[in-house]
Amino acid sequence: MSDLRKARSQINSLNSLLKQGKPLAGVMAVHEAIQNYLRSSLMQSEKKEFQELVENAVYKLNSNTQLRELYPVLLEYEPGKEKALLEYLRELIETLQEEVTAQAKESFSDIEKRKKEALQEASALIQAGDLEKADAVFRKLEREFEGDFELKIKIADILLDAEQYQKAIVHLKNAYKDNSSSVHVFNRLGMALRKLGRLDDAEKAYRQALKLCPKDEYLHFNLGRVYLENKSWEKALHSAERAVSLNPDFNEAAKLRNFAQKKTEKNSQ
Repeated sequence: MSDLRKARSQINSLNSLLKQGKPLAGVMAVHEAIQNYLRSSLMQSEKKEFQELVENAVYKLNSNTQLRELYPVLLEYEPGKEKALLEYLRELIETLQEEVTAQAKESFSDIEKRKKEALQEASALIQAGDLEKADAVFRKLEREFEGDFELKIKIADILLDAEQYQKAIVHLKNAYKDNSSSVHVFNRLGMALRKLGRLDDAEKAYRQALKLCPKDEYLHFNLGRVYLENKSWEKALHSAERAVSLNPDFNEAAKLRNFAQKKTEKNSQ
């Protein structure tokens, strides 16, 4: 397709785009049409034909109520001064893009508010002892926001706080499907599995987390707690020492280290 034919097609699409409520797409079509026109080598009759199309397009843009609300300045055009019109159109495009961005942010804010309210509702149901209804709220959220990893982590956290460890594991596994290399998933899995007494599985979860983040003192401490419950004193001591070496001010890890040290020394006697 020649530049002129492409320009005609683009500018003729304006009316349809405005009817569809797509002013940004319409203005961009006119802008691109003029750029294609300026690149073309045209006969005088072709120039006149296109300039009439531009005059008609400018009239439609100036008459569009939606555009006038966002950009109250009327576009000006004189045949032969297409470059000046391009500047007006660029400014109009920037204004419309800012509006689209603002609307997108507002929409995102509304969605996040709805998620937050649903999570609060589920938390209240759990506190009231109605786990079945809370589960229904969580399932609905996950269906609606299927790929939302952070949402699944938040659901798991609510269930962990409520000591619903088995239910938390279900949502953590769903989160794992979205992000199989998340330290947060393995750390929380380790916590839930430890609380359920599944110490070997908890150890595997924490070790996997440490592969991803080997210098996280809290992961070493959490693994040490698993060894403590498993009465693997030397391993608990090693994990606690590693946590303290990474963070000398980690008092809980220091307490774990001292306790494991005493147990290790006692067993060696």
